[in-house]
Amino acid sequence: MRIPRHFAPVVLLGVFALAGCGGGTQTDDSAPATPPAAATPTASASPKATASPTATATATPDPVVPALHSRTFEQARAEFARQDISVTRLTAAAQHKDVTLPRDHDGWYICDTSPGRGTRLAADTTVTVKLAKDFSDCTTSFHGYLHRKNDPAYVPPRTAAPKPEPTRAPAPAPTKATPKPAGGSPVTCPDGKPGYACTSNGHPVVDGQFCAKADRGRTLMATNRTMVTCSYDPSITPYRWQ
Repeated sequence: MRIPRHFAPVVLLGVFALAGCGGGTQTDDSAPATPPAAATPTASASPKATASPTATATATPDPVVPALHSRTFEQARAEFARQDISVTRLTAAAQHKDVTLPRDHDGWYICDTSPGRGTRLAADTTVTVKLAKDFSDCTTSFHGYLHRKNDPAYVPPRTAAPKPEPTRAPAPAPTKATPKPAGGSPVTCPDGKPGYACTSNGHPVVDGQFCAKADRGRTLMATNRTMVTCSYDPSITPYRWQ
């Protein structure tokens, strides 16, 4: 049988397909299939266990010395209590060597602290405050003493010996001139007594007696018939008829 030319390639392809199906190696489908080799797990380094963070207690910071200058000791104790610092860590001493701190010194003023303000206080540290009764005494110090006379180094100034007063000779007593008798007529004074002249207050003029202020400088006849003047005698005070 003649095959048309244009069908020849198709026929050849069919022949080749039949030949391939009959001549290749046949596989027995009834044999059990060989299972594939199991993959051997590769040993890998196990990750190290990470330690979980452990909660740590927060340490309480040490307290610091508060500002105590110019406060009273009682106020300092209250400040320690307010900051949760034990008041047993507060000790007191006198600011000056010649002052004894009394038992009740709550009202005394703080001049200085040791250790100073802002210093951190360890567990066994105490604070010593120096006290004075008056705050103005904080700035007074004579080598650590409140009173200069108590300072052993103090030397009191020498006092100059008083100069003796010059000896003065006593003033000579004035010499009274011997009165000379004088003439005159007797009179009766307002007080009813006789004399030769009357004073401003109505008495006879008597030599040596006191004279009134109104008669100062007057010269009259005394009862002994001598002329006397109401004058001042430094050796005989006050004014007299003389």
